[in-house]
Amino acid sequence: MDVMGERVRLRAHTEADAEFFASSLANPDVARFLADWARGPYGSNQALEFVRNPRPDAVGWTIECLADGQPVGATGLHDINHKNRNCMWGIWIGPPDRWGQGFGTEACRLCVTYAFKHLAMEKVSLHVYEGNDRGRRAYEKAGFVSEGLLRRHMWLDGRLRDVEIMSVFRDHPLYARAAGAGTG
Repeated sequence: MDVMGERVRLRAHTEADAEFFASSLANPDVARFLADWARGPYGSNQALEFVRNPRPDAVGWTIECLADGQPVGATGLHDINHKNRNCMWGIWIGPPDRWGQGFGTEACRLCVTYAFKHLAMEKVSLHVYEGNDRGRRAYEKAGFVSEGLLRRHMWLDGRLRDVEIMSVFRDHPLYARAAGAGTG
């Protein structure tokens, strides 16, 4: 299902997206604050495998810029747990010349709204790595708050870094009306 915003469209991945994914994620600045899967080797074969074989506990989209019709990243919900009504959210935008244009912020809000409205999630969480201050600010703008800290949890840039768990709930004012908070 496509999800439309003012700047971006979240659409299903296609095989044509695989080369864009591989080339964007080859940039260390794009992959730096992503999970281990993105820090290589991640090439065309891995991207094609990702596009062709989605995880059964995930919903993912290519983020497409409405102004020029070009992909600018990917986002998705994963570890979807219907019993406990929670899931994880992830995103990347690339190449870096696409940063700072609001694509990630809008994609976040669209994806989280989808989780609450269509998947009946109560909570959406994410991991933000120490040093990813720009990402953290964007997540806060989208309503995410800190729930905890995993100390010295991930190896990055030559040392162990903290990983913060941030979450947003369906009754947050940014999402409550669209998600129908209080109806489930």
